[in-house]
Amino acid sequence: MNREEKKALTRRQIIDVATRLFRQHGIHNTDLKTIATEAGVSVVTFYKYFDSKEALIGTIAAEQLNTLFDQIMAITNQTDLRFIEKIKAFAQLSQQKQQEIANTFGDEMMQLLEKDDSAVRAVAESRRDEFFEAIIEQGRDEGFFTTNVSTTAIRVYIDMFVTYPNVQASLASNSDLTRRELDAQLEELFFFGLMGSVDAAHRDQLNEIRKQQKG
Repeated sequence: MNREEKKALTRRQIIDVATRLFRQHGIHNTDLKTIATEAGVSVVTFYKYFDSKEALIGTIAAEQLNTLFDQIMAITNQTDLRFIEKIKAFAQLSQQKQQEIANTFGDEMMQLLEKDDSAVRAVAESRRDEFFEAIIEQGRDEGFFTTNVSTTAIRVYIDMFVTYPNVQASLASNSDLTRRELDAQLEELFFFGLMGSVDAAHRDQLNEIRKQQKG
């Protein structure tokens, strides 16, 4: 094993140990010295790999985000799923993953994912481009987007829908509508608003998926 391979192995060891300790005790309750000791390195050696505990947390957050995008792209690449089914699956997966991260690592990790951390931002920017390119192409192929709608506008619109579960409960509690009714109306706005006109075949697709979910 050469020097670079040893360095990569040590870095991986620090990340894996920190991830385990954060899950067991929480980020706030795990100090840098404990991470270094459990990883079998000195604090001085730790600083050769990470500038601070916060930098290490950022690396772990970026890995969690990468895992989410791996799952998203797996859905994107499923040829047996229609565009509508994929969009709904993305929204559900995003909500589940955020809840999982919050339950596993606590609020500190969620706050890091939401703020402008360089490691997290780099992953988000590269992986989001990959996702949007694939899903928008399918949406156009299936006739869900009119040709005069810009890709930028579609990206913003899809992003709003995918992140909607984060505020879903609050919106529903302040409305006379049930959560299911609110979902249905937002779906109408999302899909048929982008299309510019109601196509019977596409409406039938959406109604079919709703029936499957109720069943």
